[in-house]
Amino acid sequence: MLHVALANIKTYARRYIAVILAVAIGTAFLAATLAVNTSTRATLKNSLGDSYKNADLVAFPDWSMASSEGEESKDLSMSNLDDVRKLNGVSTAYAIAYSAGEVHTADNGYTVLTSPVSAEQNLGGMELVEGRAPLRANEVLIDDSHAKDMNVSVGDTISLNSQDTAAKNYTVVGLQRSSTDPQISGYALLGMQEGAWTKFAGKDFVPSSIVVNASGNIDAVQNELKTYFTDQKLKNISVLTADEKVIKDVAALTDGSDQLTMVLLVFALIALVVTGLVVVNTFNVVIAQRTRELALLRTLGAKRKQIRSSVLIEALLIGILASVAGVALAVGLMAGLIKLLHIYVPSMSYATLALSPIGLVIPVIVGILMTVIAASLPARRAMKLAPLAALRPFDSASVKNRAGKLRIIFGLLLTLGGAALLGYGAYKGELPIAFVGGLFSFPGILMLASLFVPSSVYGIGKLVAGRSVAGKLAALNAVRNPGRTTATATALLIGVTLVSMIMVGGQTAKATLNNSIAGEYPVDVTVSLFDQKADPAKTEKLAKEISNIQGVEQSTTFRSATAVIDDPGSSEDAGLQLMAVDPQGFEKVALDPSIVPADGEVVMVSGYLKPGTKTMTLGGETLKVKESKASLYTDIVTFDTLKTLKTVDANSGFMGVLVKVDPKLDSAAIGKLVDQIVETAGVERYMVDGGVVQNAMFSQIIDVLLTIVSALLAVAVLIALIGVANTLSLSVLERTRENSLLRALGLKKKQLRAMLAQEAVLIGGVAALLGLVLGVAYGLLGAQATLSGMGDMSYDIPWLQLAIVLVVSIVAALIASITPGRRASKLSPVEGLAAE
Repeated sequence: MLHVALANIKTYARRYIAVILAVAIGTAFLAATLAVNTSTRATLKNSLGDSYKNADLVAFPDWSMASSEGEESKDLSMSNLDDVRKLNGVSTAYAIAYSAGEVHTADNGYTVLTSPVSAEQNLGGMELVEGRAPLRANEVLIDDSHAKDMNVSVGDTISLNSQDTAAKNYTVVGLQRSSTDPQISGYALLGMQEGAWTKFAGKDFVPSSIVVNASGNIDAVQNELKTYFTDQKLKNISVLTADEKVIKDVAALTDGSDQLTMVLLVFALIALVVTGLVVVNTFNVVIAQRTRELALLRTLGAKRKQIRSSVLIEALLIGILASVAGVALAVGLMAGLIKLLHIYVPSMSYATLALSPIGLVIPVIVGILMTVIAASLPARRAMKLAPLAALRPFDSASVKNRAGKLRIIFGLLLTLGGAALLGYGAYKGELPIAFVGGLFSFPGILMLASLFVPSSVYGIGKLVAGRSVAGKLAALNAVRNPGRTTATATALLIGVTLVSMIMVGGQTAKATLNNSIAGEYPVDVTVSLFDQKADPAKTEKLAKEISNIQGVEQSTTFRSATAVIDDPGSSEDAGLQLMAVDPQGFEKVALDPSIVPADGEVVMVSGYLKPGTKTMTLGGETLKVKESKASLYTDIVTFDTLKTLKTVDANSGFMGVLVKVDPKLDSAAIGKLVDQIVETAGVERYMVDGGVVQNAMFSQIIDVLLTIVSALLAVAVLIALIGVANTLSLSVLERTRENSLLRALGLKKKQLRAMLAQEAVLIGGVAALLGLVLGVAYGLLGAQATLSGMGDMSYDIPWLQLAIVLVVSIVAALIASITPGRRASKLSPVEGLAAE
């Protein structure tokens, strides 16, 4: 039968295009999922391990090794670095350590991270691009990307200070390659000579790790290091190879789990399930088209087992071909995406494509098994073919037989039980319970689909058909085979339900988060001038400049200060962080009028005092207390009140600008506005915060996630639409004589194509409509279970987006009917009536 199977595939290759497409897409999805996992790990290794990628060993504090007896854990020190360098097997060693500082150039001020560098110790893991290493206390290296941003080059002089040291001039003597470690790459990185850096950072500064290159056997050096740290009573210091350290870093970053892979695998599973449904329908078409051929084989002596083997061999060969093609497609797409990332996002040059043998083999095996298993049901039907009998696909289990009754019973139990859990989880705000409820109820609804899908298709078909002959015939034909109609509609229903659920849940999450943030953040935008001296005149001028930016309605200034707390039990130098404002100006920008302070009053947002406290003694003055739940950095007083208070340091603190923006601005406009404020104020972006900034950030994150998830689920919808075309093809094949008789009685080609088009629209439209209803319900309940703990829910249904999903599903189903409709209309009435 292998020869027969190969001959059939060669002769009727066009019949298998839909199967090959469906299996290839599903397999590609799975392969891409696994490739994303391995590539993410490789990329993280190439970035997180940037500081020690050329090293042999890394010593670092591992808090999981802390003594269970409560022994105090200890940190590394720069003196440990000196001791490690003296060990026999150590060739070079350097400390990974960072200390924040502020660089001032002729143009502006910048926040930077400083790191120790030793010319004899491989530049502390840095890679020199231009110039040389710093050899004197007044010389520094700077990374090349930030040197360009700061308009600094080799030979220039910069002013540098830390929180504990005064500003001092340094000469830039070299440029280093910018780090690919995402934890530090956002900062300008300066390398300083080790002795100078130690004084700059402070005596007690703690290195995060010590990196070692071995001159001999790595295992021997590793044991030597472990012995040293044990002798120093540093029992919590772990010594790993560089590769082992990277793996540990990645595990810590992902909380020890492949959450991204798990999410992607869920979508891959959805695509594979839908693919299986499509393969079943497609093989029904193939077997129905081969009715006469299979009957003739049986007449010539072929056994039932041989017929079944022939069909399964075809499925096996097609599965191999499609699965390999799918994996190749996934690899090509991933390689292309990485290449585009390198070209258009140079900062992501460390992104790496990594493929594992398991990640390539598993999708091929899954694709083959899925194809063979999905084809087994049609194969069983082919096996029952009697000689000289025309094979017609059997209906799915009916509610009148035992299999159908069991399916209905289990479906009801799953639906009712799952719905109860889902409702309870949403009411109580318990996401795990709600998730389990959804996990049970949705399959239950799918098991009950045969009860409502065919009747829905028929009812809506009659409703929209009117007096149209083609419409009435379409409504009848769409449910001629209820089992097949249900299977086809279910495949599309799954994808649409999940797409709409994500849309509704995401939109509700945005609305709830935005309202929650608006309630906590009483100011739209806060510009904190951390890097600049507290200069009221300069800050007032900046506030006026920001007011002139399009989209800004009002602005006012504030000052940060620390007032002495006179409460009993407080230490002598204890201080309370305050934000002093002009009450008239603050009233114009504050979204909540209740947080505007009066003279002699403090608005408490820090929770320092017990609830209900009416007054407090602060800075030698007794102030009235007004409580607020607003999310601000500090408690609020007026400028005049601050002048009367005794502060910890009269010269400490910083100034800034509070901004109210146009409430009509969307997330994109907010992002542009923040960029303009950053440019106008000459500050780093992290110094600009506030309610609208948080709203824009959350909205952007949610929108990106929605786009990604919707694109992933679109794969399932695409495969399901292939199933619609297959169902119509089988329907055309089964009704050849009937359609020809209609043609003979006067039905035109145009009307025949219209009838098939309306069948497709009915199946696709009803499936999409039911999916939207289920998706809205699941999305709202899921959002309630997830976000109800944040406070009052704000439900928001994206009607326009859901309408687009419905329209796209209907149009796509209509397009899927074109090929079957053309095939049916080309057959002449005489040829169709002559067919047996």
